[in-house]
Amino acid sequence: MTESHQNWNVETLWEQLLPLLPGISIEVLARTDSTNTALLERVRSESRSGAAQTYGRRAHDMQPCLLVAEHQTHGRGRMGRAWLSSPGSSLTFSLALNLQPRDWSGLSLAVGCAIAEALEPLAGLAAGNQPRLSLKWPNDLWLDGRKLGGILIETVSAGEGRMVVIGVGLNIKELVLSPDSHDSAAASPGGQFNTGFAALNEIHPACTGPEILARIAPGLVKALLDFEQTGFAAWEAAYARRDLTLGRRVTAGAVEGLSEGVNAQGELLIRSALGLKTISGGEVSVRLAPDVPADQANSQATH
Repeated sequence: MTESHQNWNVETLWEQLLPLLPGISIEVLARTDSTNTALLERVRSESRSGAAQTYGRRAHDMQPCLLVAEHQTHGRGRMGRAWLSSPGSSLTFSLALNLQPRDWSGLSLAVGCAIAEALEPLAGLAAGNQPRLSLKWPNDLWLDGRKLGGILIETVSAGEGRMVVIGVGLNIKELVLSPDSHDSAAASPGGQFNTGFAALNEIHPACTGPEILARIAPGLVKALLDFEQTGFAAWEAAYARRDLTLGRRVTAGAVEGLSEGVNAQGELLIRSALGLKTISGGEVSVRLAPDVPADQANSQATH
């Protein structure tokens, strides 16, 4: 890990988050392997860290922590996929906190809703307009039909409860890959560029990582605290507005059919030739089929 050299206005952000998450610390690093991995290892070892730009020191590593990296050299997505980033072109951060929801189902969808709402509020859309930011079950953010970012959620035992680590990677502008990046990972099936490339400067011109983090973090924290009390049901309608798969043919593992959205538990509903199938989270990759007319898709799903 190396120290950050950019101005992330960390103290201002810390002052905003502290009332929501007492004891939270914020750290910004110029370079690290993976923010998720770093926070998971801290919780497991209960060790302390002397990282730069830290406000609100933790008494120990069971306290909330927001860890930002300007460059992740081995960023991770679901199913072991690599997430590529480069300084100034990406925003990569992880948030660790003790969370005790009654049901963890749909957490990644609620996180996606909170991030999308912070970047493109639904209330600000003109009547009849569809949001440009959409969500692909269970953990991707898309912009205008291209992949913008991803979410990786991991948990670890912490005493009698569990700490959750929520990793977020977003493209800020055109990605400039360093010589040591693993380009082949992005081009692999389901990889970062296999589904097209989108960046936030398409909707927020001249935006920067610090600016986007400041937009996202307060709403994300509030959403997590709400999720602990209410679960995913409170986000079901908002998710439906941004559901990329809704009404489209998809494959999820061995299941193929027409997506009917998600239920109150955040499970994906697919109408297949064998009836309605419920897909839970986990190591399942969902792929979109090429667009076909709705009547044809319905016909294919019921044969």
